Amino acid sequence: MMKNTLIILLMSTGLFACNQSTKKQTTADTTPQAVDTGKVKQPILDDSIAKSPASTDTSTTKTVSAYRLIGPGKGIGRILLNENIENVSLLLGRPDSSDAAMGSSLMVWYAKHNSAGYKTSVFSHRNMGAKDEIISRIQKILITSPEFKTAEGVGVGATRDEIKKTYDLKPTSDYKNKDGKVQVYTDMDKGISFEIDASNKCVGVVVHKAHDTASAYLNMH
Repeated sequence: MMKNTLIILLMSTGLFACNQSTKKQTTADTTPQAVDTGKVKQPILDDSIAKSPASTDTSTTKTVSAYRLIGPGKGIGRILLNENIENVSLLLGRPDSSDAAMGSSLMVWYAKHNSAGYKTSVFSHRNMGAKDEIISRIQKILITSPEFKTAEGVGVGATRDEIKKTYDLKPTSDYKNKDGKVQVYTDMDKGISFEIDASNKCVGVVVHKAHDTASAYLNMH
């Protein structure tokens, strides 16, 4: 009798263990796998003065990333009017060329440090005699990269007629490049200029303070 009872007890214990093992296996099989939600770092554009992440937006809207936004009277991308020129050097590194005289300076950066690439030029000036005269503040910014656009979606590559739909353009100056004469048109009320070549297309965009005639007429080339 004792022997039969012991056999039944061992069989029950084994059955319980099997059930427990099955439950554990089922639980493990049905547990959702962890998902990595970390953002993947995107590549950097070499021709971007802001060195911002490449856009993945494939929509046809005119929404412009803040990294590539041309703000008339304000700045271009991360470079803002009236800020310390040293901040730009920290952002872009050592300029490919620079010229300074009488408290003013003009610094130029080229995409991939190749003079044949897109250009970013920044003009700054020190307010001599003022309390902050040691700071050279940005007065004017020029870019030739088509990556940058205004909120309306215009920039390098746009035609003069397209630009005139939004901006009141008045001729202010001109210069010559390898392809001929380039006419500079300015919307003084908004603080922006567009450089238009012989084919009536924009080859450069300049941002300066609104109604700043001195900066608007300054040649950045």
